[in-house]
Amino acid sequence: MKKILLTVVASVVCVSGAFAQLSMGPKVGLNVSSVTGDGTQYRAGVNVGIFGNYRINRLFAIQPEFLYSMQGAAFDDVTILSQTLKSNYTSHYIDIPVLLKVYPWKGLNVQVGPQFGFCVDDEYKLKVNDEEISSKDLEQYGYDTKARTFDFAIALGLGYEFDFGMTIDARYNFGLTNIYEEGDGKNTMFMLSLGYKFDF
Repeated sequence: MKKILLTVVASVVCVSGAFAQLSMGPKVGLNVSSVTGDGTQYRAGVNVGIFGNYRINRLFAIQPEFLYSMQGAAFDDVTILSQTLKSNYTSHYIDIPVLLKVYPWKGLNVQVGPQFGFCVDDEYKLKVNDEEISSKDLEQYGYDTKARTFDFAIALGLGYEFDFGMTIDARYNFGLTNIYEEGDGKNTMFMLSLGYKFDF
């Protein structure tokens, strides 16, 4: 029995080793993001970065990524002096998703995994009488509320890898941590990205 088990394990290792392939490449795309809570709407942003893909076998791969991601939300329910004012929130993140990819058919893949985000800057803008007031303009008056540095999310997605190297990914990220120390707003985001992978 022991010999049979060792033979099976050795066979799996050999097959995986024979199939295993490392790919890397750039990717760029569009974000449509928001913040959970009442009165928030989606806003557009961009994502750009690099990814690495380690294809373990025909069914599974591990794909870490390093991305710059522009996120945020739009608001139109801020009421001052009976006026409904429009405002928006913009945040800039360095995101590191680590995805498990399952390939049910050819290049088609299902993606799931954790995403570790690091906020490098954020800004809130309110439009009053055709003039914009920025949260950065108010820092001199003691307004210094900033988003938490760390953000944790779960990524779910669907993608396809073409034989000639192009990749396309559609993904939804839902945050599990609050953006600010106070309040319960969390990041949510749809991503659509194009990439190109180089095999090594």
